[in-house]
Amino acid sequence: MNNDQHIKPIDGTKEKIFTVAAQLFAENGYNGVSMREICELSRVSKPTLYYYFGSKEGIYKALINTGLEHTQREFENILSKPFSIKQKLIEIARLRFRQSTDYPIVAKFFLRLYTSAENLPFLESYAPAIKRTKEIVVKLIQQGIDTGEFGPSVNPDLAAEIYRGTIFYVIVQHLINPKQNILSDDLAEKIVEFLFKGLNE
Repeated sequence: MNNDQHIKPIDGTKEKIFTVAAQLFAENGYNGVSMREICELSRVSKPTLYYYFGSKEGIYKALINTGLEHTQREFENILSKPFSIKQKLIEIARLRFRQSTDYPIVAKFFLRLYTSAENLPFLESYAPAIKRTKEIVVKLIQQGIDTGEFGPSVNPDLAAEIYRGTIFYVIVQHLINPKQNILSDDLAEKIVEFLFKGLNE
């Protein structure tokens, strides 16, 4: 009988493995991390690690799934609110800032994921989910154009890229030097206000 079947869940163990794995992947990439390193730093045995995640790929996928699912739920919550398009864009920016402030290790993991040149075939299955987050912003801006909240000459794809790129940039600056504590609700509003003026010209 497989020894994994005798392992009972330990409170906090899965979370500890998650945190350690995210940190290692963020620093060294997928190929630069071994199961041994994850076990040693999280202080768990290999059977325990395999019990929870099955493999290194399993841990990596679990981190991606958790992050994407959380973001999707939060996006849907924002979209369901009776806010203006402008306010929804502000709330999405605030969400991204909170995620990076509250879960900096996970934010660094996703930063590495999005900017890494590693060729990981299993990541192709996540392309549609990652693309959806961009499409949500594009559709919001298009709705703003359709309702007259934004000017008719606005290019929604370009506006979405500028919006997302600006948010990405300030998050990177925060992760590089978190002591500056630049991420705030006020900054999120100022970014959208600045973009909003351009969208109405």
